[in-house]
Amino acid sequence: MTASAPILSLRHVCHEYGSGTHRDLVLSDVNLDISANDVVALLGPSGCGKSTLMRVLTGLITPTKGKVFHHGLALHGIAPGVAMVFQNFALFPWLTVRGNVLLAVEHLPAAERDAKVERILATVGLDAYESTYPRELSGGMKQRVGIARALVASPEVLCLDEPFSALDVLTAETLRNELARLLADKTNPLRTMILVTHNIVEAVELATRIVVLAANPGRVDQIVANPLPYPRDPKSPAFAAAVENLHRILTHTTLPDTHTAAGDAGKVIIPVDETHHRIAPVIIPAVNAGEVLGLLAMLPAEAIDIFDIAERLGRDFGSVVNLLKASELLELVQTPGQNVIITEFGRQVLAASTLDQKKLLREKILKLKIFELLTRLINVQEDKVLADDTLLAELQALLPHEKPRVIFRTLVNWGRFAEIIQHDQRRHQMRLYERKKPRVLAGPGAGKG
Repeated sequence: MTASAPILSLRHVCHEYGSGTHRDLVLSDVNLDISANDVVALLGPSGCGKSTLMRVLTGLITPTKGKVFHHGLALHGIAPGVAMVFQNFALFPWLTVRGNVLLAVEHLPAAERDAKVERILATVGLDAYESTYPRELSGGMKQRVGIARALVASPEVLCLDEPFSALDVLTAETLRNELARLLADKTNPLRTMILVTHNIVEAVELATRIVVLAANPGRVDQIVANPLPYPRDPKSPAFAAAVENLHRILTHTTLPDTHTAAGDAGKVIIPVDETHHRIAPVIIPAVNAGEVLGLLAMLPAEAIDIFDIAERLGRDFGSVVNLLKASELLELVQTPGQNVIITEFGRQVLAASTLDQKKLLREKILKLKIFELLTRLINVQEDKVLADDTLLAELQALLPHEKPRVIFRTLVNWGRFAEIIQHDQRRHQMRLYERKKPRVLAGPGAGKG
């Protein structure tokens, strides 16, 4: 151990969930240091492995590959001196507020223990609630109990896993401001935190470094320093500039400006090792046709910022990105920078009748490599009927780091909408869609001769 060693370090960490052939790569080659007085925000879209990364850092999860270090020494088990605050409160309902907080320091002498609990309850505004049970508390008060329980043990590192996501907007803002106040207090001994969030403003308000994660698999895209002094003013030009910079970085990370060559629709090159690559289809994000058409209907004629769309829809950034990825894959929108522009084809689809919308989108969908695979698999079956399990096995082999059942459901959803496949849920099989021939009504003289 060296005096200058970071408190926590990751070196070439990878982590997979599942076993055998059903493995999901969640983190890939992550390197990260957490030093004293760091307030590090892990920021990224849904599914990029933020919470898994925090659990690896704290020793709650042992990574599949790579090393975790605590003060320069290999970490085995849970990291000493680390406390966690979870988004779902994790309180014991049969204990009072005081009882829940006492759990973290019950090993201490009674006088020291009681003094710590009283001081922390006062710090987080719970001194009048010490005899109250969790069922009598609001969500915001329950989270205060969770924060108090973490702080009372005087941790070296405080870890917060989206601690405000289950709260209403006003309550979340109040608790965020109180946490910012603690960070601004130079007499507060706790100066090192790790925060999981998908909220850019939250990251700028609290963090000294912001780790922007990319998804599929989760990996570090950029680490952004945030030197704004505490307390931070969200209305200041410097704060607004930091938020805007993160908007730009996160947009580029999740929706990079790329140009697809002719004939390469829905195709991606995946590295197998240093010298070998393979071609795999791009998957349609797990959204449905109704959501995509609804997005088109709300887009203005001029360019609009992605974050303005998220605000108008009342949805988190990650879900809006999925909508835009699907729309861009079908050439309905373009996403230069962090703007969204409806294409001429998108306008054509928007103005078409329901039947014509299906026809127009069917032509685009059939050009995607994933649907080329699907139709080819159906056609090579002896009876032109594809079993669900066969398709799932093919998806697992072709896209080993994705979730085959999610892809399967998305394929069925879009395939049905565009009248490409017919899926029999009872028999767990599918075939290509067969259009019924229009019935010709017999005239008055039909059948006479």
